[in-house]
Amino acid sequence: MTAFDKGLQSTLREWHALFAVWAGLSVLATLAGPFGTMEALPLLPRAIYWASVVAVAIVLDRGLSRLGRVMRNGQAMQLGLVFAYAIIMASLVWLLNSYLFAGWGNFGQWIWLVFIILVISAAVHALFFWFKPRPEPRANTVFLARLPVQMRGQLIRLEAQDHYLKVVTDQGADLILMRISDAENELGKTGLRVHRSHWVAHGAIREVRRKQGRISLSMQDGSVIPVSRGYLAALKAAGLAP
Repeated sequence: MTAFDKGLQSTLREWHALFAVWAGLSVLATLAGPFGTMEALPLLPRAIYWASVVAVAIVLDRGLSRLGRVMRNGQAMQLGLVFAYAIIMASLVWLLNSYLFAGWGNFGQWIWLVFIILVISAAVHALFFWFKPRPEPRANTVFLARLPVQMRGQLIRLEAQDHYLKVVTDQGADLILMRISDAENELGKTGLRVHRSHWVAHGAIREVRRKQGRISLSMQDGSVIPVSRGYLAALKAAGLAP
């Protein structure tokens, strides 16, 4: 199985988890009929209402979560994003209910929605955590322990820079004092050396490119890593040579 196939399977598993959360919450909300929807809407319109609201809630939550990972500004930023989510989602539901149902439109109802959606958000995160496939234990846990806590994540690639080693994860990049050959030996079969100055993780390779006889790797972090001729055999052995 190639790294692209593994990445595709991981993406599909995440989408399956999101679908399970969406379906479960939609059915639960349809049967419970909160916000007065039980009295105001028949079963089918109520199911459409809640399926739509839950879908928007999950998309907004995933978008803000991704923004939080990109900004990486600590717990204060994460807490701010949680409240931003509640305010945005409460405003959308408040506007929708004001349009659909009589008796909606006052500020107190909006405040109440913010509180309720904070609780629902916690439930969504709990369900997503429950359904999300657990990753296999990392073989590079000891290696990642050399990084600051906030930089520890999925290992993407290594780059030799004089006496230092640039370590790139999905949480950012940092320099450590280490030789790339020592890192290669420690990390074992979790990746491969493709250049005297570059090591890449199998699961972070997005595409293998060939241009004018030269091969390069497009990585998860957006970088393009050259493959030198001396390491083509390793690339072929991993089933990645084009």
